[in-house]
Amino acid sequence: MNRFDEAAKTWENKQTSIESSNACVENFKKYITLNENSKILDYGCGTGFIAFALSTEQNNVVGMDYSIGMINKFNEKAKELNFSNIQAIQHNINEEDLPKNEFNLFISSMTMHHIKDTKMFAKKAYESLVDGGIICINDLEEEDGTFHSRHNNDGVEHFGYDIEKVCKIFEDVGFEIISCDTVFVHERNDKEYPLFNLIGKK
Repeated sequence: MNRFDEAAKTWENKQTSIESSNACVENFKKYITLNENSKILDYGCGTGFIAFALSTEQNNVVGMDYSIGMINKFNEKAKELNFSNIQAIQHNINEEDLPKNEFNLFISSMTMHHIKDTKMFAKKAYESLVDGGIICINDLEEEDGTFHSRHNNDGVEHFGYDIEKVCKIFEDVGFEIISCDTVFVHERNDKEYPLFNLIGKK
């Protein structure tokens, strides 16, 4: 069991995660209006804060996460809310490909810093989208390594990102960058940790 399987039990009670997810979605909606029948992939979906915020009766939402604990919580919530068009499955992007030309939106929040090869992640995201599809990456701006210090940086591959450099990685695999904004600030360890939204188009 990884630490996220255990954390899934109380993840829904994390107020800052709810607030940061809401900030991500609200910023995204400033730039992008999805068609009602859009197919959405929420990668690193956790228990579904973002996936459920974007779900409508007409669209189809797929959540993917490495943590089976998070997946189980996500699907329990979908069943409780009677959402038949939203489901989550376990996936390891380090070892598995994503469906090609499948999604209208690829969205991922606070996940990319756990993935060592950022360019691989960007490329697989690009390939998963239909032409004209949208990507939204929500993650930490560059930090000093203290954000996850209480977990001894377990599973952390990047201490946030330099925004210009990460935008260049996504441009290099083919995305047109629409915006890159600071959307939320975590307060922890008597410090501030800004989060950005990178929004791009295939």
